[in-house]
Amino acid sequence: MVTRITAGAILVYGSKVLLLKRGLHKKLAPGLWAGIGGHIDLTDIQNPRALDIIKTCYREVYEETGIHKSDIKDLKLRYIAVRKVDGEIRWHHHFIGKLETEIALPNCDEGELHWVEKNDIPNLAMTTTVKEALKHWLLYPEAEDVFLIAVNKSNDSATILDL
Repeated sequence: MVTRITAGAILVYGSKVLLLKRGLHKKLAPGLWAGIGGHIDLTDIQNPRALDIIKTCYREVYEETGIHKSDIKDLKLRYIAVRKVDGEIRWHHHFIGKLETEIALPNCDEGELHWVEKNDIPNLAMTTTVKEALKHWLLYPEAEDVFLIAVNKSNDSATILDL
């Protein structure tokens, strides 16, 4: 069985959240909304501590948006999502951070970047793990804990546990 480890960021500016509508050409979650992120490099996997995972998050944000680490404030790990899909165990680390300015959105090979009003998020088509993380975060935006999202593959329902 293959394990896929990914990290991504939800970046907030005021009442807006920077999200990616994934391209239809993407293998994972084509056409669905997601945060900014991607796979952990082999060098990161050799020592999978939070610092390495956050390094991946910063790298992916820069690659997809041009946003530098120094532009992101209070980036914190908030959710670890675990699910089994197509014979893979997928671990995704959701980080949430703030931007002090609304950036102009560049073209992105992964899909289309959009500023989305927080109130519009529940209406977007997303994977179960992304939807549950955002739904929970919208209810508890100031929570400091890291939460585990586990998905039941038989009915695609999710359970959120406080770690």
